[in-house]
Amino acid sequence: MTTHPGIRQRAWGHCVAIACAGLLVVSASACASSPPQPTVAPMWKTYIDNALDDPQLTEFEREALSDYVITDSEYHEARGKFVQCMADKGWEVTDLSNGSYSIRGMAGTANENQGVSFDVQIACQVGSTNYIEPIYFGMLENSRGLTWAQLVRACFEKNGVAEGAGLSDDQFTDMVSAPSYHPGTPEGKLCFYDPTGSQGMTIEQAEMSDQQPTAPVTASPRTFGGSGSGGGVDGPAATG
Repeated sequence: MTTHPGIRQRAWGHCVAIACAGLLVVSASACASSPPQPTVAPMWKTYIDNALDDPQLTEFEREALSDYVITDSEYHEARGKFVQCMADKGWEVTDLSNGSYSIRGMAGTANENQGVSFDVQIACQVGSTNYIEPIYFGMLENSRGLTWAQLVRACFEKNGVAEGAGLSDDQFTDMVSAPSYHPGTPEGKLCFYDPTGSQGMTIEQAEMSDQQPTAPVTASPRTFGGSGSGGGVDGPAATG
C-alpha cells in the first residue's frame, strides 16, 4: 500500500482562515439580466484563466471552472472521476482521515502487492482533479491569493517572530526563500513550514523538518508547497 499526501498536506499548507469572498461585482448594464458573480483574487483568476486556455480541458472541467468557483459537489465529482479511473486501471484509492490517501493494487490483479507509479496517477488526474483539486482547496484556504512568503510573514507577525520585520516585501521573500535560511526560533520554524496551520504541524515536527536539506523555492502557479522545498513563492498558496 502506498500512502500519498493529500492536497491539504502537499500545500505547506494545509489553513489560512477560511474566508469567503463576499463582495459581488456586477456591471451596471448586466444588473437586470445576469446573476452577480463573486469576486476572485487576481492570482486565482489568472490561474483559472490559464486553466481555461487548456485545449484539452474536458467538458466537466470547463463547466466547473467557467464561473470561477469550485463547489463542493464539483470537487467530489472530480475526486470520484479520479478514483474510478484508478479502479479501471486496477488500483484501489482510499481517502484517509488526515487528508492523505492510500493506493493499493486490487486483489486478484497484476497490481496486487505492487507499488503504483506516479505516471499512472498523473494519467488519472488529467480530466479529473488536475485543476479542480488545487483550485478548490487553494481558494478555500487562501481566498485572498496570498503568496507563501506573505503567509509566512503574516504568521511571523501574529506570533511575535521578529525576523525580517524591517524588510520590504521583496527582501522578505528573498530571505525566506533562500536555501540557506533557517528560522531562528521554534515559532518561526512552525510558521515557515506550516504558515496557515492547516497541516496541524507541531513545533517539534517543524524543527524536524528544518533539519532536512532544503532547495531553492521556485515560483510556479502550479506549485502549492512552499516550505523551502520548491514551493510557490509567487504562486497561490494552497493546501487542501
